Amino acid sequence: MKSKKSLVCNKCNGNHFVMKREATYLYTYKVDTPITQKWSESKENLPFLFDNREKVGDKDYLECEECGAKYPCDLDNGDVNIQFTIEQKAIRSEHIENPKFLG
Repeated sequence: MKSKKSLVCNKCNGNHFVMKREATYLYTYKVDTPITQKWSESKENLPFLFDNREKVGDKDYLECEECGAKYPCDLDNGDVNIQFTIEQKAIRSEHIENPKFLG
């Protein structure tokens, strides 16, 4: 991913980050259908099959590899360069009373 300036951690001045996404899904399994009855009679291992999967939450963040500090971000933004500009300003302004986020 491209960025014009490197990110710097406010807590340790490190510049090695990883992007992480934690996601929570709700899986739905229909029980007592003709196909599930056949599966329960089988002696072999069955694949992990589900009827529906719904994403119920996610959390994106940058994590400093040096000190473990976490900075929230939105990885669903279409323009990565603009997003990282916003992230740089967010990290630098973490302890400022009136931060400026002008992109």
